[in-house]
Amino acid sequence: MLMLNPKARIDEWLKPDSSPARQRPIEVQTENGFAIIRLADVTRSVSIEGTRHYFIVRDPNGYELDITVDISDAVIAEVRRRCRGRITLASSFWINCAERHLTDYLWEHEDYPPDGWITVDQLTLEDMELARRWNCDAKKD
Repeated sequence: MLMLNPKARIDEWLKPDSSPARQRPIEVQTENGFAIIRLADVTRSVSIEGTRHYFIVRDPNGYELDITVDISDAVIAEVRRRCRGRITLASSFWINCAERHLTDYLWEHEDYPPDGWITVDQLTLEDMELARRWNCDAKKD
């Protein structure tokens, strides 16, 4: 689902609202002017579980695009092996990993990814360190 439109949804979701049931989503800002919101933070129909994650990204010129970040099977297997299964597909680790790779991409390329899609097919040192520490207080067998 690719949508490119000027200042449409992010502004709407970040508006102050008197409704206590509605929480404002967290907006991540890159140093080069991109704004990122997790789609799961604005609609309950999108889950943070699994390895495919959806984001709405606004570029410095105010245009928004839906971006999908997919975590490869090889990366999933590597994290599970290193963490001895502590990080399941239901873990919030995956959406955090996807968001970090998206922000890195936007910073490095200063543009949207082709076709609005990124596949995380390699772990960074930061990913491995975070995976090692994720759920570090969880009970171990």
